[in-house]
Amino acid sequence: MTTWEGNSYARSDAGIVAYQRRAGVALALADPIGPPASRAVAVTEFIRTAELAGLVPCFFSADDATRAAVPAGWRSLVVADDTIVDLPDLEFTGKRWNSVRSSLNRAGREEMTFRMTRLADESWGVRQQLRAISEAWVGDKDLPEMRFTLGTLDEAEDREVRLALAIAPNGDVDGFLSWLPVYGEGGVVRGWTLDLMRRRDGGFAPVMEYLIGSSAKQFSEEGAEIMSLSGAPLAHDYPPDAGIIAVLSERLAEALEPVYGFGSLHRFKQKFHPRYETMYLLFRDESDLAAIGTALTRAFLPDATLRQFAGAGLELVRGSKD
Repeated sequence: MTTWEGNSYARSDAGIVAYQRRAGVALALADPIGPPASRAVAVTEFIRTAELAGLVPCFFSADDATRAAVPAGWRSLVVADDTIVDLPDLEFTGKRWNSVRSSLNRAGREEMTFRMTRLADESWGVRQQLRAISEAWVGDKDLPEMRFTLGTLDEAEDREVRLALAIAPNGDVDGFLSWLPVYGEGGVVRGWTLDLMRRRDGGFAPVMEYLIGSSAKQFSEEGAEIMSLSGAPLAHDYPPDAGIIAVLSERLAEALEPVYGFGSLHRFKQKFHPRYETMYLLFRDESDLAAIGTALTRAFLPDATLRQFAGAGLELVRGSKD
């Protein structure tokens, strides 16, 4: 995700922090990349870089290690829970896996085909189907596709990204997922994290359970350690003192739920019995929250117009275009 368009980089000997400049804020995308032992130094260097540039520093979707590394006095809010499935010895047995197992069995009866591939390796016809599915998914909505922590088919062109396809007997693609690599020490891929989820209207009904379940089986057989179903942004209950971030989250969630279904997506992921790792928004103090709220809105919806924001009830960003 750090390679995606729109990111700037704070580089030091301790690591790299990818961030976006939005509304006077340096909005860091998750945690620093680099040796775990250098985390605190990388965090300090990023904050220094942002403040020297006159930007408000903050981290979005940061983990506990980054939370421990920010200066004393910094505040935190829980923004999501990463949903992680441990893959070693994974088997869909027992009552609690009934839903996933039923989807896999039904797919067999209906002669669905699962294929793990890369976008660049697929035929023109398949690629056009994927484009059509994605365009239909957002084409009739009032807001454009979200960005920042969410990719599109453009990002899926990267050869390090894998696609999971569900192919109907007639050759139609009924749904697809994109999987981003999770790197460990030495550049080894230790797992995969979910990005795109798209389905064809009128296609195989439990296609998402089928795709995720089939992906989990393949990744496990390949020796991967984890499969992340990602955190559902804007689907978290904020505490009473969250202020403008809670207001922003509520308004975005209401406007985007018909498009992205973050609440229902969070519930759907529970079918795979993940463990959870907390993801935080880290910031200096409450006086920064108004600017951070505007920055997050613009990061998630960089292509939305003021008319679209106003139509969605997102007046918080009026007058700010970057």
